[in-house]
Amino acid sequence: MAQQMGWGDSFGLRDGCFKRKNRWLFTIPEISAEGINALPPSKASRPGLSFKELSMEHLTETIYYPGKPEWKPITITLYDLRKEQSPLWDWIYSLYDLPNSRYLYSVGFKKEQAILTLYDGQGLELENWFFESVWCQDIVFGELDMSDSGICTVDITLRYDRAYYQF
Repeated sequence: MAQQMGWGDSFGLRDGCFKRKNRWLFTIPEISAEGINALPPSKASRPGLSFKELSMEHLTETIYYPGKPEWKPITITLYDLRKEQSPLWDWIYSLYDLPNSRYLYSVGFKKEQAILTLYDGQGLELENWFFESVWCQDIVFGELDMSDSGICTVDITLRYDRAYYQF
């Protein structure tokens, strides 16, 4: 009797597929990957989760338990396009009035929602990550180099309150 040697049988993928790193879209409404005024994404990362640990002293040993979950910040790289009005700068100005050096959090800052979607080769959704209350923790406009003809990008570190995973 012949042995099945296909990947699908070995990994239990008879009705599934491998997720590819290049089939995704990260959407922050009005900032990234939505509409004509948005900046297109180049790279992103999926969320990371860690648990703070609790310790209990027991006789001569220490026993550890998982504590509160903590979502790790994610990074996204956007292509830096020349535009009359940049949605990224609009988002920055909603937090910080740069020309007047005024912090505006209490006045008009709005935490956004974001969605990371992975797709298969036919364009069907494989997984969705929903991020609640996203805001820019760090923005790096990148290096310039006279010997490099590459495209300028903007690296953004995003902080969020929580993430939800959905198949």
